[in-house]
Amino acid sequence: MSKRFWWYWGILRRWGWLLMLSVLIPALVAGVLVSRQPDFYRAKATLMVGTSLQTPSPDPWQLTIANNLANAYARLAREGPVTQAVIDQLGLDRSTSQLAAQITTRVYPEAQLLEIQVVDQDPKLAAAIANAIAEELVRRSPVSQEEEHQRREFIKAQLSDLEARIERLNGEIADLQNTLPELTSAAELEEARRRLEQLETLRTNYQSTYANLLDSLQVEAPNALSIFEPAAEPTTPLPRRTGMTVGAATIAGLVLAITGVLVVERLDDSVRWEEVEEGTFLDRPVLGAIPRIRVGRDRLLSTVPLQPDDLEALRHLRTALMMELGERWPVVVLVAGADVKVGRTFITAGLGKALAEAGLRTLLVDGNLRSPALHEWFDQPNLEGLTELLQGQRDLTGAWDLVEGVPTGVDRLHLLPAGRPASDPTVLFVGDRWAALLEELKKGADVVLIDTPAGLTSPEVLLLARRCEGVLVVCGHRRTRSASLSQMLKSLEEHAPRVPAWLAFNRVPRRQLRLHPTPQWAAERAPLAERPTLSVGEAAKVLGVRPAVVRRWCRTGRLQAERVRWRWIIRREDLERLMPPAEVAEIEKAPQTEPAPLS
Repeated sequence: MSKRFWWYWGILRRWGWLLMLSVLIPALVAGVLVSRQPDFYRAKATLMVGTSLQTPSPDPWQLTIANNLANAYARLAREGPVTQAVIDQLGLDRSTSQLAAQITTRVYPEAQLLEIQVVDQDPKLAAAIANAIAEELVRRSPVSQEEEHQRREFIKAQLSDLEARIERLNGEIADLQNTLPELTSAAELEEARRRLEQLETLRTNYQSTYANLLDSLQVEAPNALSIFEPAAEPTTPLPRRTGMTVGAATIAGLVLAITGVLVVERLDDSVRWEEVEEGTFLDRPVLGAIPRIRVGRDRLLSTVPLQPDDLEALRHLRTALMMELGERWPVVVLVAGADVKVGRTFITAGLGKALAEAGLRTLLVDGNLRSPALHEWFDQPNLEGLTELLQGQRDLTGAWDLVEGVPTGVDRLHLLPAGRPASDPTVLFVGDRWAALLEELKKGADVVLIDTPAGLTSPEVLLLARRCEGVLVVCGHRRTRSASLSQMLKSLEEHAPRVPAWLAFNRVPRRQLRLHPTPQWAAERAPLAERPTLSVGEAAKVLGVRPAVVRRWCRTGRLQAERVRWRWIIRREDLERLMPPAEVAEIEKAPQTEPAPLS
């Protein structure tokens, strides 16, 4: 897979806890807030704008005007004069802006309807507010629906009266026309014709009036408002949309967390083990990497719970250092830290122990005269040491007498403590006395490891580097800044150009190290347990084989054992019969607890 993939995968592993919290906390907070919210109800009142739909042949122009007026009334429903009138009418204890926030409007242009929606915690009050707003809009419209209705009813009554009169006139005209042939007198005939003309003229007037009234009845009123459907009291509350709210809060929290993590990662310029390519970093050879080890409060090398991976990493570092030195003994190696709290002193002690177990006479010198700590790793006091030798309080020829008085508990490993802190430790490393002391110390050691103060906080690091055959710079994985490391390497190159500088990474996650440690069953030989029975794992340690081999021997009968459920129980005497008597005696003499060696 690509390097970028592993970069993102590392970010996910490091910041996974934060991403989980960014999802869980917003979800919980949003869920609690939504659950504590009261129920809200929505009431709807519907108004009809205009009368175009009530006419047989609506005018499209009138429909357009009515739709525009509907949008205007939708805006007026949330304005101050209308809302204030509703507040005064219902006696509400809220401001006009608060009431306007409860009101929403919607226009249906295809039906000339204006819908007024009001949301409130009280369903009765929501319906009352919606109806009050609708009534207020109707009251403020220029044409009231009641007046329009009364006008139409009056016209309809007039039309009915005219229809009756016209029908009565039609009957009279028909009767008069039927009597004309029966008249013989010229005077009667003239009178009948004159009467007929009067009736026809009256009928024509009635018909003209009827037509005018009918036209006025069909005239549209686009600016007329009427309540189409009053608001009813809602019975069901609005949905809380808990899922949507929680989901939105979760997504927002996750996005913010991812953004923050990416920004932090981009701004982080600390050195990382995965950036090492082909065994080099910043054009310097990388000798090895040490996993993250929990040293505990006591900080004793003898009690540090080193796992097989830790031991193998120290061996790799020891081997790489020996290859770089080329077996030019004796040599002086400076162990410097690129930053504070990178495990420099622990690596000095662990590397010294590994070199001693490889057969090299190793001397550890605590050159950190400002805050010495190397003696604490071997549980020794700091009474006299390097300070007294450099100040002339002790003769240089007796340096090894001082070293021999500080036991380390490890064969071929010696320690020279820092001694009492000096007021100005820098001046102690200036002059020939420090060079003479090094020559004296190299007489009894193959490798001299010098622990120094962290980084470039003190100038004695550069002074010490001039007298050494190499400098091992310890970098903290994701702790040491690249700028600090580059500055330190540059300073070493300027002040000690002939002294090679190597890098060692500390506190690297185990999953990133490709170590092949010796199995526990082969690394140590456990003594026979005092109890009469042993487990498969204990027997494997005693025999120096894998547990799978012990199980196979139990199944095949080579090793007598009893199967209890899913476990094999091996008796001590059966295990002793599989081993030579001399080997059994040697193992029984071994101590019950023995620390694992580094080699």
